[in-house]
Amino acid sequence: MCPWTDWQPATMKFCEELLCGSIRQPANTFSNIGFVICGLLIMRREGFKSWTPYHMMGLAAISIGITSGIYHASMVFFWQFFDLSSMFMLILLPLTFNLVRLGWIKASQFSLAYILTLAFSMLLLYIIQGKVGEYIFGVQVFMVAGLEYMLYRKGHRPSYPGMFKALGTLALAFLIWNGDVHGWWCDPTNHYLQGHAIWHLMCALSIWFVYGFYKQFAQVEKR
Repeated sequence: MCPWTDWQPATMKFCEELLCGSIRQPANTFSNIGFVICGLLIMRREGFKSWTPYHMMGLAAISIGITSGIYHASMVFFWQFFDLSSMFMLILLPLTFNLVRLGWIKASQFSLAYILTLAFSMLLLYIIQGKVGEYIFGVQVFMVAGLEYMLYRKGHRPSYPGMFKALGTLALAFLIWNGDVHGWWCDPTNHYLQGHAIWHLMCALSIWFVYGFYKQFAQVEKR
């Protein structure tokens, strides 16, 4: 008997065929190492003398790597939920950064706003059973970009190359994600290279660019 068959199955399907074993999608599982490496690099660069929201980017990347890895190894809803929650954990950091930069919340309210939006996102994900969780994440990405545009219109002129690299990488990765999900290019028996595995690696790279962009702002520190 396959070890994961008694669990509630995941709501998403990908090109890579499911094997009967502890790791059902090898390519999609092991490609998550990119997130872990990115997260560790961020944590190392930040150091451990004090804790800031920048550390949370590293922690979120590591969390994505672990939960997404187990999710693709199992392809069950339980780990799909935590995989998507880790993605929310990441994207809501720049969103909350931008709320502070716009002056809509105070820097001292950063943690509370972040926790509340994360809790709401996870609750919504649980209610809808993950069926459109990836699109909730997509909406959050557009919200980050929209707030950044509002800041630009208000006269904020930070260094943008990091953001452009992040959005460009993520846009290409999302195209590859759609190609994998919809079978535009697909070899189910290839357990070494999959479109979704490439999505993982490109998203890890985009996290590094996002970190580089927001690192230029120092107004949000742990208090």
